[in-house]
Amino acid sequence: MARAKIPAAGPAPPWWLMEGDEECPGCGQLYIYEMEFRCPECEMTTCVHCRRRHSDGRWVCVSCTEPPGDTDGG
Repeated sequence: MARAKIPAAGPAPPWWLMEGDEECPGCGQLYIYEMEFRCPECEMTTCVHCRRRHSDGRWVCVSCTEPPGDTDGG
């Protein structure tokens, strides 16, 4: 009697290529905890794709990119 061969599972991918468990509040994508970005201004955690360079050269979250007070309405 012939047995069906079950394909052997390959090695697990590296942790940085796996889908994470944390959800980014900026974009809603899942990311790995070890690769999160913490904004130095507001301490918000986001994925590394939701960080922006501030005008003074620092990396901050999207909400801290623009200086407050620039939206005077006209």
